[in-house]
Amino acid sequence: MNYHIKMRFVILITLSLISIETYSQSWEYINDYNGPSRHHPMTFSNERYGFVIAGVSENSQYLSDVHRYDSFLGAWEQLNDFPGGPRGLAYAVCFDNNAFLGFGSYANDYPTDWWHYSMNEDVWTQLSDFPGEGRNHPAMILVNNKIYVGLGSNSSAAFNLGDWWEYDISSDSWQQKTDLPGNPRHHPFYFGIGNSAYVGFGHGSLPGPGSNPTNPYNVYNDFYKYNSVSEEWTQLSDFPGEARVAGTQFSFNEKGYILSGDGDNHSSLDSGEFWEYNPSEDQWTQLPSHIGGARWAPGTFIINCDVYFTSGLDRQTGVYHNDIMKFKLDTICGCTDPFAVNFAEHYEIEDGTCCYVAGCTNINSINYNPEACFDDGNCIPYNFGCTNVLANNFDSLANHSQASGASFENPLFGEGGFHYNDFYDMVFNVTKDFNLVSVDVFSEADFEVVIEILNSENIQIFSNTYSLNQGLNTLDINFNLYTGSDYRIGVLGSNSGLYRNNNASLNLYPILVSDALQITSSTADDPLYFYYFYNWEIESQCDFLLSYNCSDNFACIEVNDGTGAYDDLNECEAACVQFSPTWNCSDNFACIEVNDGTGLFSTIEDCQQFCHTTSITQLNNSNKKLRKITNLLGQKTPIIKNSPMFYIYDDGTVEKRVIIE
Repeated sequence: MNYHIKMRFVILITLSLISIETYSQSWEYINDYNGPSRHHPMTFSNERYGFVIAGVSENSQYLSDVHRYDSFLGAWEQLNDFPGGPRGLAYAVCFDNNAFLGFGSYANDYPTDWWHYSMNEDVWTQLSDFPGEGRNHPAMILVNNKIYVGLGSNSSAAFNLGDWWEYDISSDSWQQKTDLPGNPRHHPFYFGIGNSAYVGFGHGSLPGPGSNPTNPYNVYNDFYKYNSVSEEWTQLSDFPGEARVAGTQFSFNEKGYILSGDGDNHSSLDSGEFWEYNPSEDQWTQLPSHIGGARWAPGTFIINCDVYFTSGLDRQTGVYHNDIMKFKLDTICGCTDPFAVNFAEHYEIEDGTCCYVAGCTNINSINYNPEACFDDGNCIPYNFGCTNVLANNFDSLANHSQASGASFENPLFGEGGFHYNDFYDMVFNVTKDFNLVSVDVFSEADFEVVIEILNSENIQIFSNTYSLNQGLNTLDINFNLYTGSDYRIGVLGSNSGLYRNNNASLNLYPILVSDALQITSSTADDPLYFYYFYNWEIESQCDFLLSYNCSDNFACIEVNDGTGAYDDLNECEAACVQFSPTWNCSDNFACIEVNDGTGLFSTIEDCQQFCHTTSITQLNNSNKKLRKITNLLGQKTPIIKNSPMFYIYDDGTVEKRVIIE
């Protein structure tokens, strides 16, 4: 089988645009960052970038990596490591392009170093060390160009802390303030609104407000406000829901938010609960829970009107996450340029999404425009089928007969590497018949490989040997597949190194190739694996089976519109002679063709020769014979047209006739 190498490098850019559609609050899964899953990451953002830094991985490794999410491109990038070294259970705050972060622990060490990070410049600067005790998961809140840090836990005798400190950004100095009036605690929820810092909930050593009296966990639901101007604490109304600890939090547009975490027995909440706090009314409102189960120690960051939720541990499933999802908090963010196609007057905050090219932005549409950044609502769905009007299976609704999909460059496939076994296949459904023209594989070296296709009954229906060159190879399959489910394509026997994605996004499947092919899964236990086969090329098979009709001249003519009487030329020719025309002589002595077998003459020549001596009467009375034809004078004469004549028969009857021409 022939093969050739295609070297293609395509950068896929996904623009995240806010359209002026009806606003509805719901969570949307985005994608994963290419680093270890973790809990307790440090998270923050500016107007474009969100950051996930350090934390603790699922194998209890303390991390120092830095991952940056570009909200304009919808893509992740790994930057240089955090210079403070591996760190877990630490936190960060930010404003504009500036982030401040520190605290946490590494093994049994509780560092007190304090850092500034310039997000656009990717520059780190170490600031004055914190003068108090180092600690895990404290509260950390930005208010009026000052940062407030307090509470948390460490290995001291007290374990839980209740102190409160102020960091002045302009002077790079620390000052201790009045302690929290409630019980000391760690892993609280907190945020800043206006001139005040809000903090509460969390886990303490002593029973207290909101703690469950039937168990020793002492998880709280009390809530406090610290006024940065008067430097006074005020206790607010208790949280109306279940006491909680170890979630994530943020503020936006003069309101505070808490998200996910553990409940009053320090195990997972029933869902990833999401609550909004209105300080003017001291009131909580529940919003839609995030996708999936509740998480312990996740992170969040805000970009424009969207909150991005990431990482953490789902205690119910034991799964550590490195994903990201988002939720739109308000409709005030958008394009404020009246010359842009997505401008709307109600937008108050410019979010960088102004777009000047409208078109179809749905990649699964026949008129997808990769240059368009604003969807004009005119996308045309794919309708795969035969588009040749001469084919028997021509589909008048079909708008294309060729398609490709499962591109090697698809960012949802995630990272991967070369793999060397033949145990696992890709599973796919065929929803419309097609010819599988080719697939691509990426080879680590030059070698031969056998590719097979199995049907749902595990019966091999295709196999072929291919000689691969190092790099990207296109394998010519050229095999017809018919509507059905659970087909499998894989390697049979030796595999000396084919590229496999091993960190695909959870929402990768099904991968659609037009509306004819659905790649649904792999046969591996881990659903995040995608094995070997990329850029599937398919083509509709038009049916040009000929049909025939028998013409008047005894010839079989070809028709392709489905009206032919015969689908085989030999059958047509055999039957066509059985319907040879016969002829009758009409009253006006014309020969007329009949195909019902009642004609007297087998050829038109015979009919024309005898038509002048034959009549319809004669046809109807075979015992009556014409004796002679005479003129008006009784003289015998041949037939004279336009003159009266007498027809005399052997039974004595006479007919007067005039043949008019």
